[in-house]
Amino acid sequence: MDLQLKGRRALVTGSSSGIGEGIARMLAGEGCAVVVHGRNRERAEKVAADIKAAGVAIGDLSTDEGTASVHDQARAALGGNIEILINNAGGSSTGNTTKSPIEISIEDYVSNYHANALSSVRLCRLAVPDMVAAKFGRVINVSSAVAVQPNNLGADYSGAKSALNNFTVSLAGSLKGVGVTVNTVSPGVIAVDGLVRFGRKKYGNENLTVEEVTQRLAAEKVFDLPPAGRLGLPEDLALIICTLASPRSGFVTGANYRVDGGLVRGLN
Repeated sequence: MDLQLKGRRALVTGSSSGIGEGIARMLAGEGCAVVVHGRNRERAEKVAADIKAAGVAIGDLSTDEGTASVHDQARAALGGNIEILINNAGGSSTGNTTKSPIEISIEDYVSNYHANALSSVRLCRLAVPDMVAAKFGRVINVSSAVAVQPNNLGADYSGAKSALNNFTVSLAGSLKGVGVTVNTVSPGVIAVDGLVRFGRKKYGNENLTVEEVTQRLAAEKVFDLPPAGRLGLPEDLALIICTLASPRSGFVTGANYRVDGGLVRGLN
């Protein structure tokens, strides 16, 4: 199926590695003009050159000033407004994976809220008005399975992602009949490069495949595999995102698509 993405202008935040890089690669492969975003210019430019991106945007999305700079860099590289905004930047900014909710500091809660919720709000405030004026736009926020099925630990991160899901639904509902859709995609555990490198180092074998690494880690109960029997790959997430970014997906908005291999046990 032709997703009709050729020539569309996209910004993928946090795309100098990991999930974001996989999203940027697939969008570029579908013919999108893509801007690669990150905080490390060398890594961002490497990915951009590899996928023949429209350009790079460097900056910190946890501040108003940094976000405005990224938005302006992206518009300049694209030669026009952002039509497809993938809010992927985030991740736990504090690493509180061993602390209970009441052991986490207020400062860490605020830090994660800025990194995982307000970063998307800031960019939407800048990019969405242009989409509305053009009568076309796609906003896709990358959340997490823990937003709807939180762990006992890391509440600062999961709470921020829950707020992002709430923002998605609210923004989608406010944009009636203007050609702009807003959706969330929620991954489970994704086998990004860092996880694979960790496994290869742990087992002393640089030739292990992604599947071999994840199966060994799962056997040692480092994590549990979901019902799909494997961890997700960046391209699993990218496939759904490209579909939602398509002009063909205009009837899908305010939704949360779980790409977690069946990890979340729920009806919604």
